Amino acid sequence: MSNTSQFTHVKPYNEEESKTTQLSRMFDTISGQYDKFNDLMSLGLARVWRKKALTSLQPYNPKQILDIATGTGDFCIKAFEYLNPDFVNGIDISNKMMEIAKIKAQKLGLGNKTIFEVQDVSNLKFENESFDAVTISFGIRNFEKLDEALLQIHRVLKSGGHLLILEMNEPRNKFMFQLYKIYTRIFVRMTSKYLSTDSLAYNYLTDSMHYFASGKELIQILQNHNFKTVQYKNFSFGVCSLYLVEKIKAEAKAEAKEKKKDNYMTIL
Repeated sequence: MSNTSQFTHVKPYNEEESKTTQLSRMFDTISGQYDKFNDLMSLGLARVWRKKALTSLQPYNPKQILDIATGTGDFCIKAFEYLNPDFVNGIDISNKMMEIAKIKAQKLGLGNKTIFEVQDVSNLKFENESFDAVTISFGIRNFEKLDEALLQIHRVLKSGGHLLILEMNEPRNKFMFQLYKIYTRIFVRMTSKYLSTDSLAYNYLTDSMHYFASGKELIQILQNHNFKTVQYKNFSFGVCSLYLVEKIKAEAKAEAKEKKKDNYMTIL
């Protein structure tokens, strides 16, 4: 198993408590303003990115979907608009986020097609191979135990099922990065004070983007956990990235390695 702790060590409040415990408290605190902050952070583009991400799953027609770090349920709800699944399970570590998600789904008549519950991704309660697709929208950088989480996701996905990740990150272009820093350090942090008294929460959301793996680094981590890259895209000058990967069985990976080794020996 790879060591990914270097990407997930950022915590919102202190070094004593676990990251998961702190994030559960943090997201409970800001749950009422979280949707507004997402729009603020992305200049309203998060809605466009979500649509592009979900439509990337259309060719695979997933019917049973698990949405991890579902927050207030936006990605779950949009899945019905673009994918028409039979059922979507949404999980999160914030109970208050789940309450908001449930209300949203019920208002749209999706109460019998969704379930929202508090679960930690590093210890999922679902049976093996339960889902056609797993989605994570703006949440993977919040995982405290990234390796364990990816093992669990691989376990609950059906063979050939897909993991879709949408995540914000710092742009790699130097000019765009300077603009991004000005925007987040001045405008976002100043405006966030009007949304919540918990300024540390918003500092965390921007700081965690700086340290989390993106691009080739994240693709390599996913490959190390037996996922095959299907699609990788950047949006809006690299501020947001989409990763679509497919589950491959560990045995299949081992067989491919052995076959490659045999071919090499034959050439020699």
